[in-house]
Amino acid sequence: MEEYKSKVYVQVDEKNRITRIEGGYTTPEDLTSWVQIDEGEGDRYNLCQSHYFPGGLYTEDGIPRYKLDDGRAMERTEEEIAADRVALPKPGPTEAQLLGREITALQLEQIAQGQWITELELNQMEGGTANA
Repeated sequence: MEEYKSKVYVQVDEKNRITRIEGGYTTPEDLTSWVQIDEGEGDRYNLCQSHYFPGGLYTEDGIPRYKLDDGRAMERTEEEIAADRVALPKPGPTEAQLLGREITALQLEQIAQGQWITELELNQMEGGTANA
């Protein structure tokens, strides 16, 4: 009986970083932009998205761990990954930071217009007393 070998295919970006891996049960129908890198039996080949590359295809911050070099999949160096990490766009402000800026701007506008009420004044307006 002939054993079936699953083929493993990858796609790369413009820098030859491996961005996708498919094969075995999930082999794409159209292999036009794919490169075969391996074939074999078992989960490593049939479920290659989660079993082929140790540590996964991407780092925790979304940087490709592997590259295609002369038709072979290779782990990228720490220097290559660090260079990609430096090039990541800086995250924008969070919703809380944006809200804080808006509140600060409104408070400054009220102060400029003489409309700012301190907690002490508000407490006295509500019938409270000032604690000294």
